Amino acid sequence: MDKEKLPYLSAFLVICMVWGLSLVVAYDLLGTGIPPFFLIAVTYGLGALILLCAKIAVRSTPAISRGEWVYGIFVGVLIFAAFGLQTVGLVYTTPARSGLLTILYVLFVPVIISFILRKVSARSILFAVIGFAGVFIMSGVFGGDAAMNIGDLITIACAVMFAFQFVALEKFSPSLNAVNFTLIQMVTATLIGFAVSMVLENDLLSGMDLIESWAGLLFMGIIVTGLGFFVQTAAQKKIPSTTISVMCCTESVFAMVFSWALGYDVITIPLLIGAALIIASTLLSSVYERRELIG
Repeated sequence: MDKEKLPYLSAFLVICMVWGLSLVVAYDLLGTGIPPFFLIAVTYGLGALILLCAKIAVRSTPAISRGEWVYGIFVGVLIFAAFGLQTVGLVYTTPARSGLLTILYVLFVPVIISFILRKVSARSILFAVIGFAGVFIMSGVFGGDAAMNIGDLITIACAVMFAFQFVALEKFSPSLNAVNFTLIQMVTATLIGFAVSMVLENDLLSGMDLIESWAGLLFMGIIVTGLGFFVQTAAQKKIPSTTISVMCCTESVFAMVFSWALGYDVITIPLLIGAALIIASTLLSSVYERRELIG
């Protein structure tokens, strides 16, 4: 293994574990009365603040370029859409199911690239069939106790948005400064989050318990959001996207383990079979599908 890549691999694996745990933390925060879009705004705002402090402290960081503004705003909109859908989905589904359904984005990435390259991949279709067979089984149609619900469908939509975000990072991040690029993404998601929350959640804000939730909010903002997306952006500059996408599959495993260990999910046979098929399909897709985009 290339010794230069080892720190990036190790750091990103830790972040995948943190992201798995974050689904349980977010589920808990929503249970305290914090509305979904306000939660996104606060966590991304904290993440942006940390990155801004890092940029000021590290004076060698260059000024934000026009490309970092343009592409950072574009990816920030995708991030807000993806996490917005995931967080709203968590209101109606469980952390384990959310984690498993979110990694379907790995299947959607080659589909998006196929449209860009105007080439249809038979393997993409096969892997997608395997993955959605897992979703079908996990839904409880063969005897499980938890049928597919609106939260699961919203989370599948979130996976589509994460796929677009992954493709955008793969396209833009190699030529941009990681701190600047990530900072613009965070600021964009924060501003959209607050704007949407003021419009849609104004009546719910008075019912929040921020005193009880401060530790979870700091964890979500500083570790999950600020540090997490900085590490992802930096890692994608050094590590092949196939490796990154394989490692991302571990997020769902961590989410399922944490959710079960903390009592938020009951591990049933349909859930295990569905999880196995989803994870297998995403691993196969990560290994065998082309991830390179046209320059």
